[in-house]
Amino acid sequence: MKSYKRWFYITLILIMLPLLGMGGFNYYIDPLWCFSHSNQYNSIQMPFDERQQKTNQVRFVPFDYDTLLLGSSRVTYINQNDFIGHKTYNYAVSLMDLKDYYDFIEHAKARHGGEFDCIILGLDFYTTNRNMTDSNAKPARFYIKRSGELAYRYKTLLSREVFNYSRKNYENSIQGVPLDYAYDRSNIKTLQWVSPEAKAGKIKANLDKYHNVVYAHYAYDDVRGIMERIKRANPHTRFIVFTTPESWPLFKVMVADGLFPYYQQWLTDNVEVFGAVYNFDYPNAITVNLDNYYDASHIYPGTGTRLAHRLVGYPDPKLPLDFGVLVTRDNLAHHLEMVQKRIDEQERRGEAGAARP
Repeated sequence: MKSYKRWFYITLILIMLPLLGMGGFNYYIDPLWCFSHSNQYNSIQMPFDERQQKTNQVRFVPFDYDTLLLGSSRVTYINQNDFIGHKTYNYAVSLMDLKDYYDFIEHAKARHGGEFDCIILGLDFYTTNRNMTDSNAKPARFYIKRSGELAYRYKTLLSREVFNYSRKNYENSIQGVPLDYAYDRSNIKTLQWVSPEAKAGKIKANLDKYHNVVYAHYAYDDVRGIMERIKRANPHTRFIVFTTPESWPLFKVMVADGLFPYYQQWLTDNVEVFGAVYNFDYPNAITVNLDNYYDASHIYPGTGTRLAHRLVGYPDPKLPLDFGVLVTRDNLAHHLEMVQKRIDEQERRGEAGAARP
């Protein structure tokens, strides 16, 4: 009997030791953002599932913010600390769908304990296509529900998949060399500079994808209805709404695909709902200069800083005068005329450049 008990305890220890080691390592690195500690070995965090990671962070980590920022991956690169005068949490995630905004806001409100003083919404034109299926992401409700499961964050500590991400984060933190894009423990995302040759390849891939996939089978979604629902649910919140700045080559794809009337409708619907929208998505000093872009879609964080400063009215000598126009009901028609003129000017410049020997 004693021999049997000894064998049992030795076996139990041999089973438990690897699990305890894996759990301890996963806790220490915390790649799913379920805890608030930081150290030199988890300073670089892979954004492998931003929806789950940020939803976990909202639920489990101290959450003392008065402003919520939402949007797609384009918005993830904007530093939440650049909104001077606002204590902002950046809840933007890759490929955020229009219908996800409401649920993510409600999740953050539940953690916050009520409405936010301010909600900043970053809007992308491509999300207006209700037939777009270029995403494997599940709805926001899926991630919110999962993070609320009994003992969820502790169960993840025993996941081998989580362990693999912990190991990669550990290795990157040791080397001090982030991936092309990565987060720190303060929810700040970096984006590495790419060579002109690499950027050219990324831009071409973007343009092909938007033309052949993102804008294929286009049907304008119920933008006004979706935005009105968000506004009704937050009657005491101030909204700052802006469009994300696509590079001119990508904007041109939208125009060439015959979607400019829907772009006009998109701006009109959001102005009607919110009263005002900061529009950055048109030919201007930033969007026609590819030095500001990682690819055709994503601006570098430094450009995001200038965008944030425009939104909060913070003086910035690096901010071009024509980058970001506050569009209201009073100037909407004039603004859309201006955008059309700038499109025509850019296309003429392109034709003139192509005609040179």
